[in-house]
Amino acid sequence: MTQIQTVSTRAERKLWIDYPYQKYKNHPTWVPPMLIQEWEDTDPKKNPFFDHSEIELFLALEQGKVVGRIAAILDKSFNQYRKENSVLFSSLEADNASVFKALLERVETWARQRGADCVKGPSKIAQNDMHGFLVENFDDPPTIMMNYNPPEYAAWSEAAGYGKYEDTFAWKMTVAQGLPERVARIAERVKKNLKVTLRPINFKKLNEEVAHIRKIYNSAWSRNLAFVPWTEDEIDHLKKQLGQVADQQISFMAEIDNQPVAFSLVLPDLNQALPGTGGKLLPFGIFKLQFFKYTRMRLVALGILDEYHGRGLDALLYAESFWRGQKKYASGEFGWTLESNDGINNGMKALGAIPYKRYRIYQKKL
Repeated sequence: MTQIQTVSTRAERKLWIDYPYQKYKNHPTWVPPMLIQEWEDTDPKKNPFFDHSEIELFLALEQGKVVGRIAAILDKSFNQYRKENSVLFSSLEADNASVFKALLERVETWARQRGADCVKGPSKIAQNDMHGFLVENFDDPPTIMMNYNPPEYAAWSEAAGYGKYEDTFAWKMTVAQGLPERVARIAERVKKNLKVTLRPINFKKLNEEVAHIRKIYNSAWSRNLAFVPWTEDEIDHLKKQLGQVADQQISFMAEIDNQPVAFSLVLPDLNQALPGTGGKLLPFGIFKLQFFKYTRMRLVALGILDEYHGRGLDALLYAESFWRGQKKYASGEFGWTLESNDGINNGMKALGAIPYKRYRIYQKKL
């Protein structure tokens, strides 16, 4: 019989964190996340997301063996901003369909106890990061900050009473295919007509730069289904992460009249270096990350101030990201994007990018 228990000690949190590493050990596609990041994400003292969210971790056990895990999240800021009354589930992994269902039912009970009227997910343990379960293309490994799950999770979700809420896409583009001439012409024309100056993000003045990114992001992403305005503490957390992993040569800011109006943030795909490390940076993982020759990038965030939408800046940013990225990488991933966002998806298609992965966010009314 499956026992679902609340994680209440550090030892239990270790079991919760370690479970996917055991489940997917030697899996050909799954990439081990950095363990240090997994610990930080679940630590209320280190993750500012906990300042406005209530989070509970659950383990599933059978005869003392861990057979699944899940997290329940009540993001009060999100519910207030979106005028919703929902709970998110996150980090769901299970050995079989019955354990999968039992874990979801435990989150549903937790949600009802807090007066929620629906459960959505999967999310990461942070809002603005609700990827969903992978439902198409299980052969290509995930890029940095993207997730992997087995094909059966979609059917297991539906069997547990969950339906599609929204799909998201990850887009792929290679240097070999080149940038369409039409897009290049539009980009150059926009740059000239709007008198746009493109400059690298100044990582020596991250306080100033992150303040610009926050303003642009909060303007550009306000209609996104997972959007919540970043808090000051979350910005400080972002600043630390950017300084560690962003590609400082490729990421850039766009200015008009000396004022930042857009940005493009690129990361090298650190996931290329993580297989074989077990997610551990010591003793050798850190050297592998530092000296690995990455061939793939991920454009993780791109934002334009709302008043500049529809003026061609998106074409300029995509084109410039491609031109800069081709000097270092053979391919890149753009995303994620919402299935319902016709504007950005049409822009991706115009670039020649292919929607090579689909993720699904699920919802169940209580």
